[in-house]
Amino acid sequence: MPSEKQENSSNNSGIAAFGFSQATEAVEKLRSVIEQASHSISELTHASEQWAQTAQERAGEMTKELRSQGGRVVGTVSQQVEHNPLTSLAIAFAVGFLVATVTRR
Repeated sequence: MPSEKQENSSNNSGIAAFGFSQATEAVEKLRSVIEQASHSISELTHASEQWAQTAQERAGEMTKELRSQGGRVVGTVSQQVEHNPLTSLAIAFAVGFLVATVTRR
């Protein structure tokens, strides 16, 4: 019987070692997956920061252009009013009358 216990004990040790080996392999695979996910998240963060910076720069450029265009329009309208005040007044009255008529209906 002592040899049976010894054989049984060595079988249990082999099974435990096999289970430990599988657990170690699973942990290593999990580490690899976590590392890949972390790398992907880092790349996504970097790409989104670049996109946000580009969008902010484009918005700033568009704002400057719109301000410039608005300034030119105001300048042109002011010039027209200065050169033709009665015509400008008549046009403003006509536009106001049309808007009032359309909004009443």
